[in-house]
Amino acid sequence: MDVKVNAGSLVSAIADSGIQVAVDKIVDEFRQQAFSLVRSFAAEQPTPEQTHGLENRLHQQLLEAGRRLIEWLFSHLEPAIDRMPGTVSFRDRSHRRLPDKTLRPDIVTRFGKISLERARYRRGRAGKVIFPMEILLGIENGFTPAAADRIGKQFATCGSSQGRTLEMINDQMKTKIGTEKLRKLVGTLANSMESHREEAQVEELMKLIGKARKQRKTPILSVSRDGVALGLAPWSCFEMASVACVSVLANGKKLGTVYLGCVPETNQATLSNRLTSLLKATVRDCGGRVPEIVYVSDAGKIETAYWRNTLQAFFVDGRRIKVTRVVDYYHAAERLTVIADALNFGGDSAKRGKWLEHARWLLLQPGGHGRMLRSIAKMRQLYRYTASATEEAEKAERYLRRYGRFMNYASMKSRGCPIGSGVVESACKQIVSERMKLSGMRWNKEGGQRTMTLRCILLSGIWDTVYRKWLTGKPTVSDLIKTEDA
Repeated sequence: MDVKVNAGSLVSAIADSGIQVAVDKIVDEFRQQAFSLVRSFAAEQPTPEQTHGLENRLHQQLLEAGRRLIEWLFSHLEPAIDRMPGTVSFRDRSHRRLPDKTLRPDIVTRFGKISLERARYRRGRAGKVIFPMEILLGIENGFTPAAADRIGKQFATCGSSQGRTLEMINDQMKTKIGTEKLRKLVGTLANSMESHREEAQVEELMKLIGKARKQRKTPILSVSRDGVALGLAPWSCFEMASVACVSVLANGKKLGTVYLGCVPETNQATLSNRLTSLLKATVRDCGGRVPEIVYVSDAGKIETAYWRNTLQAFFVDGRRIKVTRVVDYYHAAERLTVIADALNFGGDSAKRGKWLEHARWLLLQPGGHGRMLRSIAKMRQLYRYTASATEEAEKAERYLRRYGRFMNYASMKSRGCPIGSGVVESACKQIVSERMKLSGMRWNKEGGQRTMTLRCILLSGIWDTVYRKWLTGKPTVSDLIKTEDA
C-alpha cells in the first residue's frame, strides 16, 4: 500500500534547530523568573508565609513554562493549509479539506489551557467536520490524553464528586471548566475504557494466578456477587445496584481482586453477562490448568439464580468446569442468632450467648452442619420458641436445612478456600458507598453506570493498562490519510 494524497501530509517535521530555539526561549524566561523569585526569598529572613508563597509561585511558573512548550509544539505539528491533503478518510468516510484553519482556545492540558489552530475536513457538503490534528494528538472533548487520564482517576477516586473533580482541575491545572464538559469527558472515558476492561482484568487475574504458582502455591478463583442500595433521581428512590468480584487466593490469602458493577436493573442481567464472560475468558487463558473455582455468596434470589442458571453446570467451549458453591458463613451465623433470640431462655442472656457461640463453632467443624441441626432440635425441645418469634426462627431453620450442602466450611477452610463473602461486601462499600452515596447524591442510570465503570477499573488496579490499550487503538496518520492501491 502506498499513501497517495492530493498534496503534502498531515504532520510536518520540526527541525532540531527550531525546537532548540523555542525551548531555549521558554527556559531562559523561566530561569530569569526563578532566579528573581529565589533571590528575593533568600534576601530576607525566611518565614512560613514567605515559604508558602515561594513554593506556590514557583509551581505556577513551572506550569506556565510547560503550558507554553506544549502549546508551541502542538501548533507547529501541522503544515500550512495549502500543503495538507485535499481529502482524508476517517472511519471509512471521505472528508474534504476546508479552505482555512480555525482556532480552538480551550484545550485542557496538565499544565493549563492552550490554544490550537488546526485544519478542518468536512464529510460531503454539510456533513460532520473533523480536525485531524486533534484526532492524532488524542484530544477528546477538548482534553489531552494526560489531562483526561488525571481527571478520570480523580473522578473515580474514593470520596470524590463532580464538584471536587472540578476543584482539582482548577487547583492542579489552573483551569475552570463547566459540568457539561466534564460529563462529556467522563462519558467518553467510561464508554471507551469499558471495551478494554475485560481483557485487562483477565490479564490481571492470570498475572495473580502465575504469581501463586511461581511461589509453589495452589491458586483458587473466588467468585462473589451482591447487591447494594443506590439512590436514583429524580424521585430519590432506592434500588439495588449489583456488584461482583473475582479474587485470586493462595493458601487462604487474597493476592488480588478485580471488580464489576452495574446500576439497578431487573434480575441484574448485565452484571451476570459480564461476570460470565470474564470467567469464561479467564478459563480459556488458563488452558488445561484451570484453578479451583469457588462461588461464595448469600443465598439470595439473584445469587442463587446465577448459580442454578450458570455456574452449577458451567461450560466453556464445550468443556464442563467445576464450580464449588459456598453459602456465606456469616449469613448462616445470622440465622443462628435469630434462632437463639427466639428460644425462651427465661431472660438468661449468658445461657443464650453460650449456646449461640457453641452452635456457630459446630458449624465450622467437620460434619458440624448435622450436629448443629441436632443441637437446634434439642434446644427447641428444651426451651421452645417464643410465640412472637416462632415464624422467623422456623424460617431461619429452613434456610439452614435447604442450603446445608453448601455449608461444608471445615473442608473448604482446610483447602484454603473462602467461606465468607466479605470481599464482595467490601466491594459494595468501596464501589458504591464510598463514591456514590455521599451526602445528597442521586444518580440517573447512565451517569451512575459511567461512574461505576470507572470506579471498578480503578479499584481493579488496571486503569493504566486499560487507558494504554485505548490510546494505542486510536487513529494514526496512516488511518486518516486516504490510501489507494499502488
